[in-house]
Amino acid sequence: MITLTKDMEIGVPKIDAQHKELVDRLNAVTSMGARSVTKEETKKTLDLLGAYIIKHFGDEEALQKQSGYPNYEAHRKQHQIYINEFKKLKEEFEANGTSAKFTLHLNHSMIQWIVKHIKTVDAEFGKYYRNK
Repeated sequence: MITLTKDMEIGVPKIDAQHKELVDRLNAVTSMGARSVTKEETKKTLDLLGAYIIKHFGDEEALQKQSGYPNYEAHRKQHQIYINEFKKLKEEFEANGTSAKFTLHLNHSMIQWIVKHIKTVDAEFGKYYRNK
């Protein structure tokens, strides 16, 4: 599970609120392993998470373009890498259910990546946006 800490706030209210929602949705998926849920319920939760990831990244990229953020392309490419990794995670789930490999991939790749991304790349954008 992820705890949204102060160092994960980037100072852009809309994006900070979306990061909170994203963390809540990631935590919802990870907590499913601790309780007995159906494959359909897990799939629905993953689908909602995937849709939110795309919405969040789109909103963030729109703010970057609107503000003339000079690292927009590099940031967008990182988002695309995450989306592709998430697609692999969903394929893994559809093939094997909530296996140990699925849980490890979710916890290690997806969660660690998003935390690092928020603390570094998003923080850099937040600083640029606030100073603009």
